[in-house]
Order: sequence, then structure tokens, then C-alpha cells
Amino acid sequence: MSKPYYAEDNPGKKIVMLGNEAIARGILEAGVVIGAGYPGTPSSEILPTLAEMQKYFPHLKLEWSINEKVGFEVAYGGSMSNVRSVAVMKHVGLNVASDAFMTACYAGARGGMVVISADDPNCYSSQNEQDNRYFGLHALVPVFEPATPQEAKDMIKYAFDFSEEYHSLVLFRTTTRLNHGRGDIILGEVKEINRDYGFDWDRSRWVCLPSHSRVLRVRLLERLEDISEFADEFPFNSLKLSKEKINGVRYGFVAAGIPYSQLLDALNFFGITNKVSILKLGLVYPPPKKLIKKLFDSTDEIVVVEELEPFIENILKQLALEEGISKELKIHGKDLFPQNGEFSAEIYLENVASLVGLPYEKVLVPENMMIIPPRLPILCPGCGHRATFYAIKQVEKKMKTKFVNSSDIGCYTLAVYKPLEGIDTEVCMGGSIGLANGIAKIQPEKNPVLAILGDSTFFHSGIPALINAVYNKNNILVVILDNRSTSMTGFQDNPGTGITITKEQGIRVIIEDLVKGCGVSPDKIWVEDSNNLNKTIEKLEIAVKAEGVRVFISRHLCSLVEANQLRVQHIKPPIVKVDQDKCVGCLICVNKFGCSALNFDDSEKVIIDQATCRGCKVCIDVCPQNAIYEEIES
Repeated sequence: MSKPYYAEDNPGKKIVMLGNEAIARGILEAGVVIGAGYPGTPSSEILPTLAEMQKYFPHLKLEWSINEKVGFEVAYGGSMSNVRSVAVMKHVGLNVASDAFMTACYAGARGGMVVISADDPNCYSSQNEQDNRYFGLHALVPVFEPATPQEAKDMIKYAFDFSEEYHSLVLFRTTTRLNHGRGDIILGEVKEINRDYGFDWDRSRWVCLPSHSRVLRVRLLERLEDISEFADEFPFNSLKLSKEKINGVRYGFVAAGIPYSQLLDALNFFGITNKVSILKLGLVYPPPKKLIKKLFDSTDEIVVVEELEPFIENILKQLALEEGISKELKIHGKDLFPQNGEFSAEIYLENVASLVGLPYEKVLVPENMMIIPPRLPILCPGCGHRATFYAIKQVEKKMKTKFVNSSDIGCYTLAVYKPLEGIDTEVCMGGSIGLANGIAKIQPEKNPVLAILGDSTFFHSGIPALINAVYNKNNILVVILDNRSTSMTGFQDNPGTGITITKEQGIRVIIEDLVKGCGVSPDKIWVEDSNNLNKTIEKLEIAVKAEGVRVFISRHLCSLVEANQLRVQHIKPPIVKVDQDKCVGCLICVNKFGCSALNFDDSEKVIIDQATCRGCKVCIDVCPQNAIYEEIES
């Protein structure tokens, strides 16, 4: 079996790679030993790519941790032990890890330590757009930001050398467009680190008591000052000055990351790249003050191009104020570019043209090409979550009341949309049970409070909130949707499967046993296959009507994982059809259950798209006319 292209030991070879694959390759080339984290789009492919490499580079020690905080701590334990380590997460994951991260920055790194934070402008797969460059400012550690997949590979490789030279953690910020974009990558050599590994028992550094931390804080500030002095020599920063004027004005631009690459495209489009000054930042914090001052001296107007917050813009305005030139020098930023969303190519073209006074006519899309049928995000055909939410609705209907359904974030959050409309709150991982604890203290008993979350999410951060509910005797029903997969981020395994990131058999953690260990009484725990709809409805009704803390585990393998397993085993899924004579066109299966495999013709008779149907057979139980049936092959 040949090596995957990203694991080839062929320095100088050029290969097209996904941004996340390029980052993984850079981690490998840097001689990293420990990699840990939690899956989250847009960072999810980094650790699995390393896991594929582990077959050929067995020094790698990798894991999916149960959450980002634990993943960070695993990696930091490696740094304490003098090995190069990386913690990988999406932007909101750093919130989870921040308790450990903020204090670890005081003690700094021994073995090179990089924290990858993949930000998500435009909320493509996230509940917020937070800009994690501010974590560098908050924690007083350097923030690197690459502009291309090639630079991402080279920069993260360099980041480990940098971390060890300055004994500092490095925050490596990417965004969705870089993580999921592709580009040419030139392979480098895979580095072998020859050093003694092991813990060094430096209690004054690793035991963060107040008496130690006060000293470590001073060292942190000294490190930051040293890095600040080096910032102007940072190899991924560059300054190109131009003396030319456009309409009598000397323009300068400042950008980092993907905005820099897209800005260059816009400047090249207008043919003015060599007529303006450009400061490209790879180290966005601390800033290269000498380079910025040179830009100040060579320009009349500066435009800072950055997605989300005015991070660099504020740095430039502060420095201009300190230099006493804030009134003479115009610094643009969020007055031109929005503070929300990912920037489109049109935004760059329109703003550059407007700023420098160049003609630009927006390309209009033909009207007939703009008519796109509306489509809500939906659960997959055959998804067990749909059956569970439908069952909850049926119990709600039978009890003639309204539930408060507090949800986590995951595939199941899509149940907020029609026709299921089964979600009332969603804030963060683990928040379903946490919020339910508070809501249950206020909500009348006639409106039962349900906390709904997935198996991976329960392991991630649901357990403490469940213990809290038990301890404080809060009256809630926790519904754990166990589909044996972290599906929304790419079908990663979790403790409930027992399969490790390298696909080796580990120890499977049984959810119902864990729930008992949290203090939930065994007679208040129910388990059912969600696709057994009638049994699910029956048990859910009992669980809802019970008192105290109780747990309903709705279990069925993710339909996509299940379909793939059947395909590998050459097993055909059940064939489900509609008896057109029995179908009366009530459309309950379409309007209430909402599986995308269910459609209807001009006569409003239901038809099943066999190319889409997974053969879950739940719609058979949904149909009140018994018009849907499984076809048994003779």
C-alpha cells in the first residue's frame, strides 16, 4: 500500500493539498510527537491526516480528547516533557480550553507548543464568529496567521522552533477559507528531534500557585517584550513600499491571512499592485512597530483589511496616536470593510475602486440564474435524530402540553427547522443540560424541561451538568441521542465507540453506566432504538411523566455510517414503498416527519425516492393509513 501524498518522504515535490492537510504536513516536518484536540469544523481534518501519517511515522502519539480543554492539557503535558506538541481545535473550542491555556501561557513552553485555533467567519458551521486573535492579546502570547496553504505548512513548522527559542506558546490562527482551500505545496524534510524526553520536576514553573505565578507573570511579560523586538524580523512579515501616488494620494494596505491573498487579487485586477505600499503580516501580535512606522512615513492613507474585529486597525491607530500623527494620517478599516462575515471578492473590488477613485462596474448575475429554490438545512434521510424528535412531538401531543427543549450544538440542532421544530435553546457544547438546570427551577411542572444532546457532546461537557442536576435535585429529562459518531464534524469516533483516532480498538465507555455513575437512579434510565418508533414514544412518555433527574438514551447508528457499513458488506438496505391505493394524500409523513426521501406527485400521493431512502422504515410507523410498507424480495 502506497503512502498518502501528504506523508511522502520526497522533499521538493509539489503536491496540491487541502489547507488542513498542509498544516498536518508542517506539523510532521517539525518533528512533533504529541497531537491532541477535539473535532470541530473547520479544523477537523488536521489530526486525522496526522493519524494517517502515524502508520509511517510511529513516533506520533495522537488522540481525540473528550473536549478541547483536555486536548490542550494532553499537548501541554507533552511540552512539559520536552516534546513538541500541538493542540487542535476550532475557535469556540479555545473558550473551553482557555482555563488551562491562560495559565499555561505564564509557565510557557519547554518542548515547542502550538495551539491551532480555526476561526469561522460567516458562521459556516459555528454558533458565533469570534475573533481569536484577541486571545493572543489577552494571554500575552504571539499570534501567527498564514495567508496560503504553502505558508501554513511552512509557518507552523517554523512555529515550533520559535516556541522553543522564546519558551512561549504560539497561537496559530486560521480561518475556514484557508483550512478548506487547496493550493500547491512543496514538501520539506521530516525533522527528527534528537533530545532527551521526560518531565523535569521544575515545581516553581509547573505548579501555578500565586507565589509562583507572580514570578511567572514577570517572565511572560519579558518574553513578550523579546518577541516584540523581534517582530520586525519575523520571516513571514513583509513590507513593500511605493513612492507612487494615485490621484495625488500615497496609499498603503495592511493585511494578514486570507484577506492578504484576496487583497492582492483585487490590486492585481486594477493593475495597481506596484503603485501602493503593502504591509503583509504573518505575526499579527505583537505587531512589528518599526515596519508599521515605515509604512506611516510612506503613505497618506492606510487601509487595514481584516475579517471580523478591528484588531490590526486598533493597533495601527494606537501607534499613530503615540507617534503624534493620528490627525495627519488617515487609517481606514471598518469604515470600509464590514465587521461581520467572510469577505467576498466583490467587497475587495468595490472598496479598492471606491477608495482610489478607479472605475469599476459590478458584474450582475443574470436574473434567471439567481432563482434558487429555498431549502432549509435538514437531517439526513434515515437519521435516528428525526425519529426521536418526532417521538417527542407525539408525546407532547398526547400530553396536551408544550415542552421546553434545551439543545446542544450538533446534527440534531437542525431539528429547530420545520417540520420538527423541536429545539427551543442552543448556546454551546454541554449547554443543553446546564440551561435546563436553570429553566427547570422556574418553569411550571405542566411544561416538562428536556435537555437534548448527542453522545460525543455528552462526553465533551454534558457530564458535569448532569451531576449538577442530580446534586441539586433539578427536575429535568436528559435525552442523549447516541448515534455512535461525532457526525457533524466528520464522523469521528468518541469514547462511546471505543475506537481511537488511529482506528485501533480502545476501551468503550458505556453511556448508561456513566449516567448511573453520575448518580441517576437505574429505574430512571431508559434505552431504546430510535428507529423503533412506537417503543420510543411509549418509553419517552413514561420518562417525561416521571419526576427528578432521568435519562432517556435514544440509540441508533448514524445513517451515513450505517449506509457505508452496509455498502462495504455488500448488503442492500430494506426497500420501502408506498401503496398508492391506500395513500390518501394526508401528507403527514411529509409535513410532520419531514424525511427528504418522502415526496409527493401532482395528486398529492406520497412517493419515496429510492436513491435517497436509507431503508430505516420509520415512516411505516408514521403513516396513519398503513400505506407505507417494506417490500420483501422473493
